Amino acid sequence: MSDDEESRAASVAAVRRVTYAGAAVNLLIAGVKFAGGLAFASQALLADAIHSLSDLITDAALVLGVKFWVSPADEDHPYGHGKIEAVVTGFIALMVAGVALEIGWKGLCALLQGGGSVPDAMAFFVALLSVVAKEALYRWTHAVAKRFNSPATEANAWHHRSDAISSIPVAIAVAVAHFFPSLKWLDAAGAILVGVFILRVAFEIAKPAFQALTDANCGAVAKEVERIACAVPGVRRVHKVRIRRYGGSMQSDLHVQVARDLTISQGHAIGHEVKAAILAADIGMADAVIHVEPEDARVILCLGSNIEPRADYLDRAQKALCALPSTHFVAASETEETEPVDVPPEFAAQKFLNRILVVETALSPKEFSDRMHQIEHDLGRVRSSVRNMPRTIDIDMIDYEGVVSDDPDLTLPHPRARERAFVMEPLRRLGISLNG
Repeated sequence: MSDDEESRAASVAAVRRVTYAGAAVNLLIAGVKFAGGLAFASQALLADAIHSLSDLITDAALVLGVKFWVSPADEDHPYGHGKIEAVVTGFIALMVAGVALEIGWKGLCALLQGGGSVPDAMAFFVALLSVVAKEALYRWTHAVAKRFNSPATEANAWHHRSDAISSIPVAIAVAVAHFFPSLKWLDAAGAILVGVFILRVAFEIAKPAFQALTDANCGAVAKEVERIACAVPGVRRVHKVRIRRYGGSMQSDLHVQVARDLTISQGHAIGHEVKAAILAADIGMADAVIHVEPEDARVILCLGSNIEPRADYLDRAQKALCALPSTHFVAASETEETEPVDVPPEFAAQKFLNRILVVETALSPKEFSDRMHQIEHDLGRVRSSVRNMPRTIDIDMIDYEGVVSDDPDLTLPHPRARERAFVMEPLRRLGISLNG
């Protein structure tokens, strides 16, 4: 038997063992609570008995589900069966929520009818017994969940703890209602409080299951994956880091950039090192897909418009530039209004809105410039023989990774950029300096 098979077998055995024990305890406690609720006239204790019985259903789901979600990947499920655990966890959450609503409704009905009967003092000791037993069961189940990194088992552990904690207000309500009969309505109020508490537990259980089923990104883990990847020798930049939960583990997908002059084999080797580093880190990563790319060039652009709607033209130009092939957004400055410079007198009142945009691209300077001019054309830019006429959009390439070009159609870096406060000041605030 391989190490993976042994690990899966151990996980199944441990989860089933703690779940079977939990089912036995739940059945016993539910019986004691139910009998106590009837014998000692406690609405809150009867409600708590229903909560304990609901644990049996989630125990059954856990026992049946664990065998499937630990199964290895196969032809029909190349990514494995981890999402089955999220489904089971969601089912547990729905069961808990249903119990909460049932308990709350019955408590409300009893409260509206005058609060029910005065409970016997023995009901207090039954509730106290439940607190001790279910807290012990929670601690055992929680330890198994942490050992095998199982969200469904963790959800079941919290289901146990919700039963333990919900019995505390039950015990208090029973005691007060017994010794102060005029406050017998507290027994029904205690049942409502139990329902509200359990509903919150249901939400906390459902949230991670919903995130796993919808492939929600794990932001904090994504930052750690990016840090690990950037520390690998040969990695210049990392971007498009995506993380998703899959059962008790996570899967990552990221793009790493390497020097342009490396061979395919050298880049491939760096990709393997990045994957090995991510999987070796203690962050619960089961798999990592690495996309190796040549390093992009940083491009600094200045966007301007002095024809309304000016802000809309800036936004549309930025969106189009960031959507260019092999190009992605890095940073953008705040939009600022500036006086027109060196324009015909009749247009001197038409102020500009300007914005600095920084992107990274694999396009060459000429390719990027051609596409940049096409965007200007698409947004209605009309070029005239009269210099500095009003325009819907004006896109100036300020710098392309320090490239120097004397081409009349593309002069780099921009010859007047350092003289313009609406270029240099936003760059200073962004913490970006011009090359050269």
